[in-house]
Amino acid sequence: MARTGPGPGNLGMGMGTGSSSISGLGNQPMPAPAARPRGPKLKFTTDDDQLLVDLKENKALTWKQIAEFFPGRSSGTLQVRYCTKLKAKTTQWTDDTVMRLRNAMEEYEQDRWKIIAGKVGGGFTAAACREKSKEIQ
Repeated sequence: MARTGPGPGNLGMGMGTGSSSISGLGNQPMPAPAARPRGPKLKFTTDDDQLLVDLKENKALTWKQIAEFFPGRSSGTLQVRYCTKLKAKTTQWTDDTVMRLRNAMEEYEQDRWKIIAGKVGGGFTAAACREKSKEIQ
């Protein structure tokens, strides 16, 4: 049966038989879209998050082992949740890490102008580029 409108087999490449080809695909038909997962998307609860942090940080389990505690969730889903939403919240700033951050920022600022001076060329120093940038902004 030919498709007559935009869709996975036609990709909106015009109306009609759906025989339009995309560069590099030739006349091969497009595969059907993947089926959507059944049921509602599982949301993480506060208890889920606490358990996830405990299993990773205090029990030092692998992601595969942790996934056994969360039926219906993959180890990859749990790792992404932990790394993007939870790990940063449990990180504590100390005087030492704040000092290291300040040092890194100062180092970056110095290196930044060295890199810019190198790109400008013509013998301009990092200091000369920094001063000129203040004038032109």
